[in-house]
Formats: sequence, C-alpha cells, structure tokens
Amino acid sequence: MRTRLLLFFALVAPATALAIEAYRLQPGEKIVLDGKLDDAAWAKAKPWDKFYEMYPLEKVEETRVHTEARFAYDHQALYIAIKAQDPDMSQLRAPYARRDNVLSDQDMVDVFIDPVGTRKFAHFIRANPRGVIGDGLYNEDTSTEDFSPDFDVEVVTGRYEEGWTAEFRIPFSSLRYTDPPAAQWSVLVFRNWPRDQRYRIASSPLPRDQTCWLCLNEPLTGLVDLPPTRYLLAVPNVTMRTVQNRDAGVPDRRNNDFVASLDLKWRPRADVVFDATINPDFSQVELDTPQLSGNTQFALFFPEKRPFFLEGADILLSPYQAIYTRTVSDPGWGARVTQRNDRFDGAVLVTRDEGGGTVLLPNAYTTNSAVQDFKSLATFARGRLQVDGSTVGALFTDRLLDNGSYNRVFGPDIAWFPTTEHRLRAQVLGSWTTALYDGATFVKGDLQTSHAAQVDWQYNSTEWINYLRAEHVGRDFRADNGFIVQNGYHTVYSENSRKFVGLWGFNEVTPYFNAEYKTTLDGDILNQMTRPGVRIGLPHATTLTLELRPNDKVGAQPGGGILKRDQVDINIDTNPSAWFSRFYGEIAYGDRVDFANNRIGRGAAYSVIANLRPHQRAEVEYQMNGDYIDSMQPVDSGSSRILNERVQQLLVMWHFTARDSLRGIFQTSSIRRAASLWEQPANHYENTDTVSLVYGHRRTVNTTFYFGANFSRTRIPDAGVKSYQAEIFAKGSVAFEFL
Repeated sequence: MRTRLLLFFALVAPATALAIEAYRLQPGEKIVLDGKLDDAAWAKAKPWDKFYEMYPLEKVEETRVHTEARFAYDHQALYIAIKAQDPDMSQLRAPYARRDNVLSDQDMVDVFIDPVGTRKFAHFIRANPRGVIGDGLYNEDTSTEDFSPDFDVEVVTGRYEEGWTAEFRIPFSSLRYTDPPAAQWSVLVFRNWPRDQRYRIASSPLPRDQTCWLCLNEPLTGLVDLPPTRYLLAVPNVTMRTVQNRDAGVPDRRNNDFVASLDLKWRPRADVVFDATINPDFSQVELDTPQLSGNTQFALFFPEKRPFFLEGADILLSPYQAIYTRTVSDPGWGARVTQRNDRFDGAVLVTRDEGGGTVLLPNAYTTNSAVQDFKSLATFARGRLQVDGSTVGALFTDRLLDNGSYNRVFGPDIAWFPTTEHRLRAQVLGSWTTALYDGATFVKGDLQTSHAAQVDWQYNSTEWINYLRAEHVGRDFRADNGFIVQNGYHTVYSENSRKFVGLWGFNEVTPYFNAEYKTTLDGDILNQMTRPGVRIGLPHATTLTLELRPNDKVGAQPGGGILKRDQVDINIDTNPSAWFSRFYGEIAYGDRVDFANNRIGRGAAYSVIANLRPHQRAEVEYQMNGDYIDSMQPVDSGSSRILNERVQQLLVMWHFTARDSLRGIFQTSSIRRAASLWEQPANHYENTDTVSLVYGHRRTVNTTFYFGANFSRTRIPDAGVKSYQAEIFAKGSVAFEFL
C-alpha cells in the first residue's frame, strides 16, 4: 500500500521537482537565530531558488525578485533560512501585528511542512519582516487553513542591502511526525509581495486556483536520525477575577473568583500525543466578534479558540461539521489522544461538560435551541486512513447525559484526488437519539434514528472552476456534538466559473453562475436560486464582484408558502496601501426576507471591514454589519421599518514589543423594530455594549500573562432590562517541560 501511495504522489508532483535537501549540523556547529544568516552551517546547506509566480500570472518563473530557502537541522530542531530580495526596501510592508494576523496586506514568507510525507496535512509557519508569526494546520481534504493551533516556534528577521531575511527554528517537539520518521517529508515555501499588485510566489509551479495544495509540495530529504521527541509538559494556569453585576430592581452583586487549572501534554513517542486538562478556564481574553441575529434563520457559527481543543484539530474536519468542540460549554476535565503516521491519523477526545450552554434542535426551516441544563460526557473520535492517494475516514460522537439518554453519530467518509485538478468526496452519517426535548428539559425517550449523506465534486484548472454537491439530511438527524443547523431536506448545489486572465487589461475577469435547489423531504421548496455574476481582478489585490439574484424562491416557515426575492449584490475587497491595509465592503439590495413574519420587505444587508495601520506598532480594525427591512405595504401610522439591526466592533492594538501589547475592543449591537408590524410581541429596542482592555505578555505559546478589564451594558426597555457588568482579571500560565 505504501509503495502505491508514494507512486501516486510521484505522478501528481511537478515533473520538474527536485528534492530540497536539509543539511545536518555537525558536532560543534550551531545556528544562532539573529536574522543575519552568516553561520557556517548556512553556507553548507544547499539553496533552493526555483520560485514561480502564481498570481497575477501562474506557473511562470519569478524574475522580478529573487527568493532563496535553505534547510538545516540538529538533534533538537529544524532550521529554515529565507532570503527575500526586494528592489525597493522603502516599500516594504512590515508592521507589528498580533500572532496569526500576518495577512495578505503584508510582506511575508510562509512555509508549509508535511512531516509525514503523505501530503494530507501540514504545519504552516509564516512571518512578516517584523518577525510576527502566524501558524496553524492545513487540511488537504477540506482545503482548510486553521490558524487556531499555536506551536512553540521561533522566527527572527533581519535586513540586508538588497532585501530581508527570516530565520526559523522549529523544535521537532512541535512537529507531528511518524515513528519511525518518514524518510521523505514534503515542503512548500510561499512568498507574498504586495506592491502595485499582490504578487504570490511559490517554490512549486502552482496554478492560481488548485483543487489540491499540498500535492504539489517539493520533497524534503536528508532528515535522518531524528530525535524521538519524548516529553511531558505541565502547564498550570491561574485566573483571578472580580465581577460586579448591577441590574435594575436587583441589589448589586460582587463575586471574587480564584480558578486554578492544569494542562498536561505527554508525547511518549513521535507520532502519539496525550493531552489532559483539569478545571480549565477559558474566559476573559478572547471575545467573539458580534454577528447579526435579529433576522437569522439558522444558528450562528463561532470558531473554536480554546487551546485544549486544538491539538489535531485538522483531523476532526470532514465534509459535514459533525464535530464542533464548542458544543462543550463548561469542561470540568478532558482527555485526548492523537496519532499520526504515514497510513493513519486519528484523534479521540473525551470531556466532562458541566453544562450551561445550548443544544441545537434543527428542522427544515430554522434552528431551534434549548438550554443545556444538564451535565454530560462528550466523546469525539475521528480516524483517517491513506489508501493509494485517497483518504478513507470515519467519525463517532456521543453525548451521554446523566439521566442515561444520549445522542450518537457515526459514519464513514472518503476523499479521492484522481488528479491534481479533480477532487471527489462523500460522507454518510447515522444518528441515534434518546435525549429528547419535551419543551422544558431533556428526557430519556424512545430511540429516534436518522441519517445524512452528501457527495461533492470539485474541478479546478487554468480556465475553469466547477463544484457540484448533492445532499440529503433526514428529518430526525441530530448531532449534539456538531454544528448541524438544518435537517429534513434534499439539495443540489453548483458553482461554475470561467477565468479569463489579462482580458481588457484586468488581472482576471471571471464570469460565474451559481445555483441551488433545496426542498423539504415532502417536496416543498426551501431555497431555489440562480445567481449569475462576474469577478474582476484589479491592482492592489482588488477584487470587484457584481452578482444578480433574480427570482429567488424561499420557504421561511412550514405551510407559509413561497416568498419571491430579487436582489443585486456588489462587493469590493482591496489592499489600498501600507497604512490602509484592507477595505472590504458589500451590499445586497432589493427584496429582503422577514423570516419572523414570513413576508418580503424592501431593504439591504451590508458589511464593512477596514484595517488601518497609522503606525508600525498600531493596528486598528473596524467591522460593521447591518440589515434593514422596510414594509412593502402601506403603514397607517408609525414607522414602516420592520427591522433595523447593526453590529460593530472597533479593535485598537499597540505593540510595545513583539511579546507585549495592549488591546482595546469596543463592541456594540442594536436592534430597532416597529413592533406594531410584528405578528408576535417584539421589543422595540435592544442594545448591548462591551468594552475590553487587555495587556498581554506572551513569552512562549504556553507561558503567558494577561491583565485586563471587561465592561458590558445591556438595555431592553420594553422588558425592563437594564444590566451592567464590570470585571477585572489577571490570568497567567507557565510551562514546565520534563524529558
């Protein structure tokens, strides 16, 4: 099987591929991370300088700027040296930024390292010329780049007369490789060079759009006698906070908390990692970005940010999001084992959930929810087997309530890449549920069984992008450990586009046509849409999109008939300059579905994102989303605006050093309604404001200190709600490693 697997990747790898060779440091040799690249070992490491432009042009050898990469290693770490030549260093975009906020508006280099050699997952570590790090995991089967996991890596950058340098030190303890280690890894070095255009440069001749990314990695050889990377890491955490609550008509309350917790990570051999946590505290530091919720049909998704849940996060991904660890609201303890080798990778996670969150109760028309007023044991398991270049996987989840009831999900999936341009995936899941909601709480009821299935195909070539998905989800399908927001439907969905490069002087002109037909299991229309549009690529990484949405048909409520909707959508995404690093704006204008009242109004949904860098040490980000709906019927008196909702977030960050920063966030959300136009009683006005101020010191991934304050205010006048909360906290963690 392994021979056939290697043969597959030999066939799909670039025909010109030559192996990148890592130099092994000899006794007495060492590399000092200073960004100068003047250590004797770097002179002995073979340079890789075959780089290709992949945007605006594709698969063209890069001649504007020279890029060079060298690899070396010792008994502890992998070292990478990159020289990025630049003809005009005055145009270098090198701001201070938060970890993982190294984005396309900045100069950067990015290294994808596949330490298993199957080209199915990779660590990626990117750095801008200021030495700011972005890192995470890439999943080939789902084409997902996840910045949530952080690894203990070091990057030091420097300048030379003709450009800048980046020197990486990646401990082998941070890389997840096999036992014994694979004889051949794979690697991709990527460079972002934003000037009049956003030039994307890579160490392999990549197309600008590709179905697979890692399959085109260059081989990385020379890595022999790697260490076993056995270690035990203990990370005690302490949180101290005082919280004061003040509500109208209720005496003020103050709570003082001291929370101690412990995280353990044990790596008995290179390909196996055990994690455990006791009484973890995940509050204060991170805030979820507010989202519009006043006219939503289905539940809102928030990404996982809690460190304990991120080891092997890429393994848990599959076509259906049947595993979503944020369903664990308040873990009392947790344990996980993760394994990776050249044929198999898998993860099993078990945690005790003390409850307090919500349970999603999907149906064909909306997502209902119920309070998680119970304690439970949550189990997540997923494995993937590599077979001749394909991935055959399976997942299992179980939510066992203290009353003996449960929700269980199990099923297989497959991802097949017959060529570098085609990908075919399929997944079938079954659910078994006895934890039934009776309108007040969850009780143990009769067993309900159901299933979900989907198959999709994707094709990316130099000229065409095609995607087709067919899906069926049963009426009683439920995944309490996942994020399944709708059930009881059939759907067929497609995306088709044709790329014209250099047409009429534009970088790219891409007309496209998207369509979907979704019905209930009884044949009632839930969504029928046809959406022609065109994307135009312009300088400064600018994309302008115009999309028509004629004659959409939407089913908003059971038995509510079909609502007809006509809209036009315009959006622009651009990186104007070094100080105005990004602007995104979108507006969808025309008919708006009022889901709560099952009718069509006139209005718009709009979004704005603006990233400013008024100083190299400052980050300013503003996000705003809004939605308004006006009645299309005459109104005798009062406002004709059925709904007016807006959410905003302003983030300001000052970096004293690469490790020390002060972050301020202001968030506000407000909803105004003409309550007389609502069929059910509705509040005229709701408002929530949040202010967060946090100083952070981050010495390593696991040794951190935060001190801050959060303030929030909620007002709902019709309900007599006037609530204030103030919180001051200190939070710290220190890592202790035992070999």
